[in-house]
Amino acid sequence: MQNQKQTDKLKKELEKISTVMQKVEEIARSEIKSQEDYLRVCGAILAVTRNMYIEVLGPFDTAKMFQAVADSFTLQEDILQLFKNEKGPTIH
Repeated sequence: MQNQKQTDKLKKELEKISTVMQKVEEIARSEIKSQEDYLRVCGAILAVTRNMYIEVLGPFDTAKMFQAVADSFTLQEDILQLFKNEKGPTIH
């Protein structure tokens, strides 16, 4: 019974995240009228995200959160570099 409650709670949380992401992306894309607008809109979203994290976590933990995000980009690039010379999968 407890596992089902945890599963239901996790599902609800993921659905909320997905819904909000879709709404934010829709609004953001509606503001993009030119190539230059992409960075402006992304900057605005980043600033709002930073401000909201600061409200909830405070500046120190927000900085740690943003550092973790930046580190994930580097890690992803490192992983991609490991496999860049690998032959792509074949379909049989």
